[in-house]
Amino acid sequence: MSFSNDVKNEIARLELGEKDECLSEITALFRVNGTLNYSAGNFSLRFLTENNPIARRIYSIFKKLYSYEAGIQISNNNQLRRKSNYRIIIDNPNIVEKFLTDAGFEVSQFALYDENIKKELINTDAKRRAYIRGSFLGAGSVINPERHYHLEIVTSSDGYSKNIIKLLKSFNISSNKIERKNNSIIYLKDSEMISDFLSLVGAYQALLKLENIRALRDLKNNVNRVINCETANMDKTIDAGLKQVKAIKKIDEKIGIENLPENLKVVANLRLQHPAYSLKQIGESVNPPIGKSGVNHRLKKLLDIAKEL
Repeated sequence: MSFSNDVKNEIARLELGEKDECLSEITALFRVNGTLNYSAGNFSLRFLTENNPIARRIYSIFKKLYSYEAGIQISNNNQLRRKSNYRIIIDNPNIVEKFLTDAGFEVSQFALYDENIKKELINTDAKRRAYIRGSFLGAGSVINPERHYHLEIVTSSDGYSKNIIKLLKSFNISSNKIERKNNSIIYLKDSEMISDFLSLVGAYQALLKLENIRALRDLKNNVNRVINCETANMDKTIDAGLKQVKAIKKIDEKIGIENLPENLKVVANLRLQHPAYSLKQIGESVNPPIGKSGVNHRLKKLLDIAKEL
């Protein structure tokens, strides 16, 4: 099972909230996943999902809101019969009209493509959270964070997606949108924003998994940075050491190391013996030991002498 399905299963199994929160959630789910059908003079609602817990949640919400038991049809959606489609059907005209009115649609005018969201559905934090949760259950997905960070919600129009983005912004979650195949896609690519989103919709187990992956990835990145830094420093030390060895050999050829002042002679011999030593290691090898600045000063002096020669 995918990480996205795990997240949806966890959310769909959350305990239902108050009736007004349930209405916000199911309205959002209908906006991105439901369809309105008209036949023989009557309207009916349809929801389609491959996720059994989501199907049961839709059924439970209509039962809680309207004491109505929706019909559920199950069918296989591929030849291998590994997955099932769950079609939730609300065909009672009175229930359909009541829901559409509660959701903010004017049924008589078929105003189902209004991009605005009824204010009563999002006038509290709990309702806004429920609306976002329904949007994700209906048309959301999130990629396994072990691969990369990406969460998205598919909507049918640019204007409606902007309203969802505003809802997310009210919880300090920054998102973007892109057009794809006549749909407007709201997406998050920042791991911290995705973490906040999962917390917002109540997917706490998925949140823990994401945070563990983030922590492990940060640890690996820090280790790599340290290794790269140490490697770079080691390369610099070796390059500097080879340059100093070359200079000291030139001095030895021209005037002889033994003719150098004692303090320079000691450092020169140590550098010849240990080309890869750091300044600290050379300083600790001198008797008595000297600091890195002292070693650096003497090596610079040797470079100057070689240059003059």
